[in-house]
Parts: sequence; C-alpha cells; structure tokens
Amino acid sequence: MILDLPKLRIFVAVARAGSFTRAAEALDLRQPTVSQQIQVLERGLRTRLFERLGRSVRLTAAGIALLGYAERILELAEEAQAATREAAGVATRTLRLGAGNTLATYILPDLLARLRWERPDVVVQITVGNTNQLIDAVLDNRVELALVGSPVTDTRLAIHSFLRDELVAIVPPDSPLAARERITIGELGDQTFLMREAGSALQASLQALLKARGIEPERTMTLGNLEAIKRSVEAGLGVSIVPEIAVRREAQTGALRALPLADVLDERRFNYVYRRDRVLSPAARIFAELVEKPFE
Repeated sequence: MILDLPKLRIFVAVARAGSFTRAAEALDLRQPTVSQQIQVLERGLRTRLFERLGRSVRLTAAGIALLGYAERILELAEEAQAATREAAGVATRTLRLGAGNTLATYILPDLLARLRWERPDVVVQITVGNTNQLIDAVLDNRVELALVGSPVTDTRLAIHSFLRDELVAIVPPDSPLAARERITIGELGDQTFLMREAGSALQASLQALLKARGIEPERTMTLGNLEAIKRSVEAGLGVSIVPEIAVRREAQTGALRALPLADVLDERRFNYVYRRDRVLSPAARIFAELVEKPFE
C-alpha cells in the first residue's frame, strides 16, 4: 500500500521537523532512508509533498492536505494497538502526559503518588513546559493529556477544571510590606516585579491583572520558573504575584511573606486538556478520573 504506516510516520516526522536530517535523527534512521521513503510516497501519490529549500523543506498544498489525515491514521493505529493489547490482557497502560511548570512542581508529585497507589499498572511519560508549549504538544499528538493553568481558550481542546487556587503577592520577610495583612496590586507598582516568561499561563494572568488596572511596573525581571522567582524574592530582588500553592511551604517557615490581594477576587483555575476530537486511551481516562476526585 502507498499509505502504509512506516511511510506515514516518516512523512509526519519530516513535516514537523522541516528537515530530512532532523526527522532522521528523531526517528533514529539514516537520512538517505528518510529521503528515499518520501520519494516513494510522492511517486505513489503522483505529486510532490515537500518543497526543497536548501537544507530545509516546506509542505506543498498536497502535503498540507495529507498531513491531517496522516496524523489521524497514526493516532487511530496507536489506539487500535492499545485496545487490542488491553483486550488480550497484555497491555501496559502508558499515558503521555504534559504538565505546566507550576503543576509539575507542586501538584503532580502528589497525583502520581495517588496514581501509583491506586493503579500501579499505569506508566506515565511526562513532558514539562509552559502552557503554549503544552497546547501545541496536545494538538500535535506528542502528549495525549496536559495539565495547564488558565487562561486556555482554544476551541480544538476539551478543557476541564480540576483545581482552584488564588494568587497572592510575595515579598521578603524583612520588607516594610511584610507587616501588611492584605495588599492591592497598585501598591506594588513601584517595586521590581519578578515575572514568568511569555507563554506561561501565570504570566498571561498577571499581565491581564496589571492591564485591567492600568498599572505598568517601573522595573521588571523575567525568570524561567517559579522556584527562581521565589529565591529571588527571598534575596530581596523584588516582589511577585504567584499561585498560593507554590509558596505554602515558604509562608509557613517564614522564608517569604504571602499577602492576599485585596483587589483580586477571581480564583485561578488549573485544567486538564486534550484534543476534542480524540477518544481518550484507557490510561488517560484513568488519570482523568483521578484528578476529578476531591483534591486535598
């Protein structure tokens, strides 16, 4: 058959990588083998699927049309194999799970411990990234289900909230602000703001809060993860606004002062998301049922 699974896997890998060489590396194949298989596929379909642009390639209109079908065929093949093995009683239930940085650090370990206790037969392969990266991974079928913060609005995704949290301001324990019981965002405007990078749900939430109040911090510093932000606030380099779950331990030990925001009433939601057109695998359904249970 022209559209056999090996050729389709190679075609999808080249389309995603934009390069025969990078696709060969990802598939652990030789580059001439990848090129030869694409040529066989193009001859069988009697059309070019890629435009060759030096060392890179770009999909033609025909290639773009094939890509969606190829991804669906490969996805169905994986589902068919998993369902067959499960019915035969020989399946290892494997979940390709994505998790946002905050959730991977402060929530996921407890979830995985509960999963191992309740369903030790489920194996989890974890990808960590910011919200935008994980949504792309879900849509590209690199992960089946992802745990991300809000806001998430992509209509191609099924979005289910499973945990709510509030944002708090964090300041060093020796800051004059540490004596406050509550604080408004406007009162932090003259401080150095420590923020996550663009693409994270936390950064999007904070930017929205600042914009709604017409606040533009005098100084900002961008850091790649919440742990770096917390350590920097402890060192007196500035202040930040973070999920309360991320600083619960430091607030209890006195390493940081966490202040409720007097002018923010909205709760922050954490969600699990997956492609709306996808039938969840048994492992994904097990995990979804787990996160829907009351969270302690």
